[in-house]
Amino acid sequence: MLKILKNTVLQDRLTKIRSSNIDGSNFKSGLVEMGRLMGYEFQSTMDIQEVNVKTPLGNAKGIEITDKDDVVVVAILRAAIPMVDGLMDIFSEARYGMVGAWREDEPPYQAQVSYLKIPAVQDKIVIVTDPMLATGNTMNATLNEIKKHGNPRRLAILNILATEEGVEKVLENHSDVEIYTCSIENKLEKGYIVPGLGDAGDIAFGKPVE
Repeated sequence: MLKILKNTVLQDRLTKIRSSNIDGSNFKSGLVEMGRLMGYEFQSTMDIQEVNVKTPLGNAKGIEITDKDDVVVVAILRAAIPMVDGLMDIFSEARYGMVGAWREDEPPYQAQVSYLKIPAVQDKIVIVTDPMLATGNTMNATLNEIKKHGNPRRLAILNILATEEGVEKVLENHSDVEIYTCSIENKLEKGYIVPGLGDAGDIAFGKPVE
């Protein structure tokens, strides 16, 4: 399943963080805000039930999200960290996991997971977060590792940008996955999305020492 989030505020923030003139601080804060907004969007897909609540002046009907305690948020290091900060504002009850993965710089851009520290995922709602879904190789490697530890009730990916190629590759290998993104872009150059928004990890945290 693929859902493109057309929320006006999300699209406005995406436009801002794409700018080549943005500094690391504003880029990070943009990712945090987009993570928070995408969390609101995802929360609207979760199960609810009607409840009664006693107010200071009487009783009122309301709703309650019934599965909010079953969420596991997984960050693909390092670019996803600001997005997850925003997500955790929404899913304050969520458990939190981290995945370290690397992808080769040359075609076919094979990817491997070198670090994985996640809580129990069996029957949970697992949200895997990474700003960009480019070739799909890193995400597929991550999903393969997560599934070795159990079968989530729902398995979702939150990306700010994705490509048709990446989406197709992930859904071909993991047909049960839900993909939420703000834009689909069709061009890849040397494994990077074009026009994209650059290397999210380097912009947010600085270019690592070789």
